[in-house]
Amino acid sequence: MTVMSYTLEFAKYLLGLRKAKTHDTERELTYLATLAQGKSCIVEVGVYEGVASRIFCQVMAKTGRLYLIDPYFLDLKLEKLLGFSFPEYIAKQMVRDWGQQLEFVRLTSVAAAKALPLQGQADLIFVDAQHDYESVLQDFHTWTPMLTPQGVMAFHDSCVCTARSDLHLESGPVRLCEEILQGLHGPWRILDRVDSITVIGAT
Repeated sequence: MTVMSYTLEFAKYLLGLRKAKTHDTERELTYLATLAQGKSCIVEVGVYEGVASRIFCQVMAKTGRLYLIDPYFLDLKLEKLLGFSFPEYIAKQMVRDWGQQLEFVRLTSVAAAKALPLQGQADLIFVDAQHDYESVLQDFHTWTPMLTPQGVMAFHDSCVCTARSDLHLESGPVRLCEEILQGLHGPWRILDRVDSITVIGAT
């Protein structure tokens, strides 16, 4: 999406001409709701406009906590002028009813992991951030220590499927999950796959 087109898309949102957007399929969103049901600690790495975030809020435990990780760089000239990120604004509107249960962390994935005291606490970590192989691998190594023994990590865009014909075996998340399947990254296994989402857990 070009700079001008996203500025226009944001204007449409403000005017009520469109809803928040997501790259997740309906089937993936339904599955994420199942994964998050009743969970006490959820981390979303890569938030965009907060569609999945809202679902997590709706289904997590009443006393649950959601950490929303996204640097929300001010890429547009108008964003820099106004001093806020357009997708972050939309995401905050999406989850405004759960303000006491969530925390926006406007840092990169690695910086956020270092800043948050979550070692061994996360029930679910959903990764949909940078998609190059090196970044996805870094997310894997950075965030898996934050999982509880029964916790799971879900990678978006990580499985070649009919719903995502643009993905291929060399796509960063796909490559990593295939390597995990082959046992190349330690004691982790594939638990499930739904459309382009792959879920892993400890063996």
